[in-house]
Amino acid sequence: MSLHKTTIKDIAKELGISVATVSRALTGSHEVQEETREMVLRKAKELNYRPNIQARNLLKNRTNIIGVIVPEFVSFFFPEIIIGIQEVANREDYQVLICQSNETSDLERKNIEMLESSRVEGIIVSVTKESKNEPVFERLLNEQMPLVFINRVLPDLIADKVIIDDRKWAFKAVEHLIKCGYRRIAHLGGNEKLAVSANRLQGYLDAHRHYGLEVHPNLIMNLGVQQERASLGVNYLLSLKVKPDAVFCVNDPVAVGCMLELKKRGLKVPEDIAVVG
Repeated sequence: MSLHKTTIKDIAKELGISVATVSRALTGSHEVQEETREMVLRKAKELNYRPNIQARNLLKNRTNIIGVIVPEFVSFFFPEIIIGIQEVANREDYQVLICQSNETSDLERKNIEMLESSRVEGIIVSVTKESKNEPVFERLLNEQMPLVFINRVLPDLIADKVIIDDRKWAFKAVEHLIKCGYRRIAHLGGNEKLAVSANRLQGYLDAHRHYGLEVHPNLIMNLGVQQERASLGVNYLLSLKVKPDAVFCVNDPVAVGCMLELKKRGLKVPEDIAVVG
């Protein structure tokens, strides 16, 4: 089987015209007559010609690639964001290079280095729970690399961010529990370094103050953002002399882990303990 890939030289040889004329025809140059252009396009299709996009972009000093770094693929949240990014990027003839940091700053840094070596034209990132790479992101910004943070951000960096009002919606979640009659509401929080964790904790506290409920510090526990961490929180809450009647979790993975652990203990949700993510 031949591994030869058709080039513009092959098309030129088949048609008996110059390589320059073929190149102009394929790129839509006005210098080529319509009849010649159509002849070149037919022959290119016949020979299964595919343009070398990488070589063309190198000449233009462009790659049309956007890098994306997310902390995990376990929950549905980040895959859905990636799907949205790809839909928009593809409409604009950009490709998306996707990396996963596995919630570690070391791998996040390696992902950044790989994307830089791949000459991406911009990076979209949601930082790890460790949030240790602020100097790296600051360098990217100083080098004028287009950079957008999503969901998890570094609040001290002046950069474009796409976030929701975590404090407001945490308030709404806890308010729902309060209106359902729950009064001893625990909070299984995320990593303290994450702005999203701090904002959701504030929303939890705001709801208590707004409805005149006492905040019990022993019902607040920062344990992380991963599902498997929820069992630690449940074990702690069930060890308390006065147990909570509801739990507000920092995210859906922790909420799922919380419900699974409660089920293992023979407790029903929400009859015994309500859970909100």
